[in-house]
Amino acid sequence: LDYIAEQLHGFAVKPSGTEGYRTAEVTLGGIDTTEVSSKTMESKKQKGLFFVGEVLDVTGHLGGYNFQWAWSSAYAAAQYV
Repeated sequence: LDYIAEQLHGFAVKPSGTEGYRTAEVTLGGIDTTEVSSKTMESKKQKGLFFVGEVLDVTGHLGGYNFQWAWSSAYAAAQYV
């Protein structure tokens, strides 16, 4: 069991490359934003549980909007964690 655990924890995925920001995409769906405080990013249903970035149902146009949302929501949550 120790060997298997060591192998699983040591497994690394190395991407062969990227197409860069030009073709970055976003997925739809996620946690409904009405279930999260817009000020703290904390769940309204479970105190102490915070959601940020693409785990939430927020999408934007290509061009960095989704990256900005991920960074900004994480910053907002970090102020209350």
